[in-house]
Amino acid sequence: FGHANTTAEIAGELFQEFSDRVNKATEGAVTIRVFPAEQLGKEVDLIKQVKEGALDISAPSMAAASALVPALEMASAPFLWRDWNEAEAIIRSTAFDPVFDELRDKHSIVPLSRIWYWGWRNMTTLDREVKKPEDLQGLKIRVPESPVWVEMIKAFGASPTPVPFGEVYTALQQRTVDGQENPIPTIYARKFYEVQGVVAMTRHMLQNNIIVINRDSLSRLKPEHREILLAEAARASAMNTYLQQKREASMLEEIRKSGRTKIIEDIDRNAFAERARSATQAMEGRWGKANLDRLLAAIETTRKR
Repeated sequence: FGHANTTAEIAGELFQEFSDRVNKATEGAVTIRVFPAEQLGKEVDLIKQVKEGALDISAPSMAAASALVPALEMASAPFLWRDWNEAEAIIRSTAFDPVFDELRDKHSIVPLSRIWYWGWRNMTTLDREVKKPEDLQGLKIRVPESPVWVEMIKAFGASPTPVPFGEVYTALQQRTVDGQENPIPTIYARKFYEVQGVVAMTRHMLQNNIIVINRDSLSRLKPEHREILLAEAARASAMNTYLQQKREASMLEEIRKSGRTKIIEDIDRNAFAERARSATQAMEGRWGKANLDRLLAAIETTRKR
């Protein structure tokens, strides 16, 4: 099980606990060796290793997994979701079935869990207060190597600058980039606030990760062991959502108390959302019109209930 998170992060702790519980529940028949902190490669490399069977399990963001199936990136569309409950229900629903079917059929990867709450992404900058898109004009903002981020930052009027996740702190420290965007748990755990003077609570994207396994690796297990693996993945996912949401507020308060970083909360989110619309539209060709239409229809139906 190779993943990108450090053992100091909630996810890192839970992935090890997941491994330990599977081992215990199967009475040692299934042993999962966990390799955290990009020891076996970066996030996109890891999911490709799962496809090839060189790695059994990984836990990429849906955006990173879009390197194989572009439509997985839809869940990261800016200003798409009203709240977490809506997002979780729809990611679990038939609206995403064809996308996960493609991951299985074309790339031999199946999800152990479609849900791994990471949080709402927010903008940080070196010293510029950001309340509206115009405030980002001329800044270089680090983005993941994922097209929707590039289009979104362009729409906001800034310059998107891809930097691998493990190199973000150094890039901020050396001012290779002026800012970045990530959920509060990441900003806190990776100590980005030490080298960024402003956190703007834009909540522009939701990050959800997934736990995936090579299809052949899963099929080699006895049925009762497959059931244990899926049950423990579901348990870890639920625990992660609970802990991440519980700690988000306390982590933000710790960042505030550090005195290093100013928290900006009076954000013109409507102005950001209006700019972001063009980024989503630009992705239709990459994600597939049928996939995007099905997702938007599911959201509309959910909101009418």
